[in-house]
Order: sequence, then C-alpha cells, then structure tokens
Amino acid sequence: MAARPHQHTSSTPELDDRLSKITELARLVESTSVEAPIVTKRALVAAAPLPRTARVRRLVEQRARTARRRVHSRRFVKLGVALAAVMVAGGAALTAASGAPAPADPLANSVRAVAGAPDLGPATGMRLNASIADMAARPQGDGYWLAAADGGVFGFGQAQFHGSAAGQRLAAPVVGIAATPSGNGYWLVAADGGVFSFGDAPFEGSIASRAFSTLAPIVAIESTPSGHGYWLTSADGGVFTFGDAQFEGAAVAVHHGAPVVAMAPTPSGYGYYLLSADGGVFAFGDARFQGAPVDGTHVATGIVLGAGNRGYQVSRSDGAVVGFGGAASIPAPIDLLWNQHPTVALASTGHGGIWLASSYSPPPPPVQDLSQDPFLKCTRAHESDSAGGYQARSSDGLYHGAYQFLQSTWNNVARAMGRLDLVGVDPANAAPADQDAVALYLYHHAGAGPWGGRCAGLP
Repeated sequence: MAARPHQHTSSTPELDDRLSKITELARLVESTSVEAPIVTKRALVAAAPLPRTARVRRLVEQRARTARRRVHSRRFVKLGVALAAVMVAGGAALTAASGAPAPADPLANSVRAVAGAPDLGPATGMRLNASIADMAARPQGDGYWLAAADGGVFGFGQAQFHGSAAGQRLAAPVVGIAATPSGNGYWLVAADGGVFSFGDAPFEGSIASRAFSTLAPIVAIESTPSGHGYWLTSADGGVFTFGDAQFEGAAVAVHHGAPVVAMAPTPSGYGYYLLSADGGVFAFGDARFQGAPVDGTHVATGIVLGAGNRGYQVSRSDGAVVGFGGAASIPAPIDLLWNQHPTVALASTGHGGIWLASSYSPPPPPVQDLSQDPFLKCTRAHESDSAGGYQARSSDGLYHGAYQFLQSTWNNVARAMGRLDLVGVDPANAAPADQDAVALYLYHHAGAGPWGGRCAGLP
C-alpha cells in the first residue's frame, strides 16, 4: 500500500523558521567530513514553539537552544580509523561522546503519567550523565524503560533492568528503545544504526554492521509482533528491516516538510506509521491514515497506537497528546514550567493510559561577555594567546582562530547554531564575538573533548 501523506492545514513564519532549522540539522549528517555531527531526535525537537508567558518564554528559549549531539574536532579519531576499530558485538558499535551531566531539576528527565496511567516515576528529575532520549512500555502495560543518550537504561514498575550500553564508548548517541513482546528484554539503537540487545531480545543485525550506512541518522526502533525482528527508521523516512520484520514502504520518496522522528507498527506486523517533526503522519501496509496534527505551531515527538489498537496518538514537545481514529487527546499541562524541558517520547499502557518522558535542555551560561567565560579564557590560553589570538593559524595551516577550528568543524557547528552566515567563513577572519559563540556552543554540546580535555569542569 502506498504511503498516504498528510495534508498541511496551516503554517506560520515561526514554524517555517523552526522546521527549516531542524531540517538543516538532519541534513548535516549527509556530509562526508569526519567532523559532521550526529543529529539526534532531541536535536530535532529542540525547535519546539515557545509558550506565550513572557517569563517562561525566556526560560524556554534559553533551554531550547541546545540539543546534545557529537561534533568531531581535530582531536577526535578520524573516521577511517574509527570504522576500522569498530567492534560489533550484539550490535554494539563502539566509540563516542556524551555531554556534561544534566544537573538535578524538578522537571528534567522525568515522566508524567496521564489518562489513568499509573504514576511510576521518576516524578522529579534524575541526575544523569546524558539526557533521556526515548522510552518503551512493557507490552503488559505495567512498567516502562527510559533510555538515555549515553546508553543508560532505567526501569520503572515491572520493567526489569537487563543491561545497558552505559560505560561503552559509543560511535553515536542512543536514540531509541523497544521492548520485546514478552516484556523480558529490549533493544537500544544508536543514531548510526548500531543495535544493542538485552534480556530475551535477539540481535538480528544493524546498519552499523553493514558495509554501508544511511546518510540520515536513525531515530527509532520498533519490535515485530513475534519479537524475532525489528524495524529501524531514519530521519529522512528510510525504513530498514531485520529478522522477520516486513518492509512495507518508506517515506524517502514522499515529500515531508520536516525530519521523521518516530515510528509505530500495527499489531499484525504488516504495516507501520512514520511521524515527522511537523506532525505529518505516513501510513504503510495495513496502517490506516486517520489524520495528522499539522497545525503550523507545534512540533511532534512520538506516536503510539490508541487503546485497543484503535487509532493512534501523537505526542508534542509541549506535553500534549493528539488522538486520531477514536484515540483520546490529552491537553498540554497547564503549568507552563513543563515547557522548560521538551517532551521527547511517549509510551502507552495499552488501556488508554499514557506516559510522557521529558529530557533536559540546559540554559546557556549567564556570562554576557562570552570572551570572559572561564572555559573560553582557559582554552585561549592553551590554543592561541601566544600565537596570534583570534587571528591565530596553526603552523600546518589546518587550524584557525582563537579556538583553532578545522574549517569543516566550524561550518558544522555554525549550521547547528542556525548561523548560516558563518558557514564558509575562515574562523580566523570571523569577529571575536562570533568565534566565542561558536566555541562555547561546541563546548556545551561536546564538552572539552574537542580541545583535548583541557579546561574541563570549568563553568
């Protein structure tokens, strides 16, 4: 069955601008440069619309500027060396970076139970090494797992811990988790297509273990009804099958205005839905298109089948759930402080209840004059203060500016920031304030690693 594309009902300049930014983020991975960042689903939902309350708008705008992604620099391992060193064991591809630990926060990295779902926690934010990327419910509806970007797994209710990828050097951040039909295991998938199996989840293959890889990042994994296979989907709408998963079509050739962020299979295993960040829904196989929450305002983050497999429900980054085909809708929380941290995933009890997981969006540093930021001052002292300052160039000509950027790294970070005016500009010729901003953006997404780890731990 061919895909049934959604219809855009309305648009606004604000949404068009945000969607163009998240589409640009998805396109970054098409670069063959080893410095290309891995764009995760958290990066795609960071463009969520802001609430109208002025004070909260400012808070949210600050926290929505960053989304954890990996950006290579001169001290990261070159791609050819990294691929040669990759060891695929149970689908686990090794090597990568995680950002600084997310500080304790009442709403970050927490779960909200709605529509009768049991409140299993965490009711307050967990202190994690990396933020929550996805969640998966036990098919029995009595618990769920949360997966963090660094491969950590956290079980709640009757969801038992069977292992995690935390502590391994991942080639890309973890972006998805799927439970086995028995509820006694789960899979994790990373943005590069590496698959990790735990409990009774069988490893059936991965993109990372093939001789080729998708140009767009993987954003989701879903189990087949038998548990002997799974689907992976990528941000460009590609679908990859493993084990007994059936290919029913993909959205690669179908026009969609924003990257795909989630997937939901039908009970038969002969169909599935794909969801794009602008709310577009694409139905394949025996999946029936019954509407899409494209309203020109909100960003979609997850999709599940409705109670009794009737219709489907789509979560938005503001914490609302929109139902179609008889599935219930749930309004966004009245407390706008929930919008400080975007909702990135949802899971269903199967009986009408919904769990919504939020991630963490750190605020930018309070320093107004970025050049005086402690990390930047320390880094300049090591990189350029005695070699030309903001106009410094390395002796081999590869690294330019106060923070000694490779041109390709500079370009990728500038794109991720939405500063397309800086793409292609020689870092050494850029204004000092722009060099400060690009370096600080990279630091808050990749830590001090790009500069050899020096000055780590500074504000």
